[in-house]
Amino acid sequence: MRWLLAIPLLIGAGLAVFLISVRHTPPPNRYVSGESLVQQQGRAYLLPVLESGSAPVRDTTVPDPTLDANSVLLYHIESGTELYAKNPDVRVPIASLTKIMSALVATDLFSPNEIVTVASESVRVDGAKQTLTAGERLRVSDLISMMLVESSNDAAYALAAHAQDQGIDFVERMNTKAWVLGMQGCAFRDPAGLDDAAYCTARDLVRLVRAALRNAPQLWPVMASPAVTIQSVDGSAAKEIKSTDQLLGMVPGIIGGKTGNTDGALGCLLLVVQSPDKRDTLISIVLGSRQRFTDSAALISWAWHAYRWNQ
Repeated sequence: MRWLLAIPLLIGAGLAVFLISVRHTPPPNRYVSGESLVQQQGRAYLLPVLESGSAPVRDTTVPDPTLDANSVLLYHIESGTELYAKNPDVRVPIASLTKIMSALVATDLFSPNEIVTVASESVRVDGAKQTLTAGERLRVSDLISMMLVESSNDAAYALAAHAQDQGIDFVERMNTKAWVLGMQGCAFRDPAGLDDAAYCTARDLVRLVRAALRNAPQLWPVMASPAVTIQSVDGSAAKEIKSTDQLLGMVPGIIGGKTGNTDGALGCLLLVVQSPDKRDTLISIVLGSRQRFTDSAALISWAWHAYRWNQ
């Protein structure tokens, strides 16, 4: 009889193992492989292993940095340690940092070579800068590049409109993914980050970056590119888009990053930076700054001096 009583326990244990394995299995990625895109960009990045090392030790003789930003977080990926924090849980608009989430959702929904025909509603969506032309046909991968490199608002809206044509609410998917990733301090209202009624926190952006490093490594060489050439599907038009990140080529070891700026959000900048020996990786998040590039460069430089790193 005892063995009969043990059967439900065994079934329950097996079910628990199955649910855990399903829960931690990343969704399939239909974007181009990380290796091939890195090779295409002429780079070879060693992406960090999340939370596998020991934390660096603070040198208390080095004073804290003086920063203009309203919210700041500096996070050491390998140990999962926050090295510097200023209002990391305050909900603030994040402007075009939103496009990292849009890129993740687009990689979930579309094939990289899927063709998007740009609708007139996706042109000059911010009322100022036009980066696409109505009727233009581009691949999803190129729209993602435009969105991440030159921070094209038109590209973000074109991807959302393409999803809408398939009966998918793109912004709803963004918010659902945020919830799944544990980003409960975030609410997105548009795919580009134009609406300052949207908000997120620096700690939740760390969760977003960790998910992007794990599930979409192919995005990071794009976000580290000073310039990318985009060509329409028929080959009739080619254009070079340039990065909005002024720290590329100035701060060593940048794996990738994203800029953001609106009247409500002020200047925002997210960077992922590796040490020269590739052993340590930092996520730097600066929100609500009037000098986002100066703040970010100072924060990263401070970290390398203010901590003792394992050799």
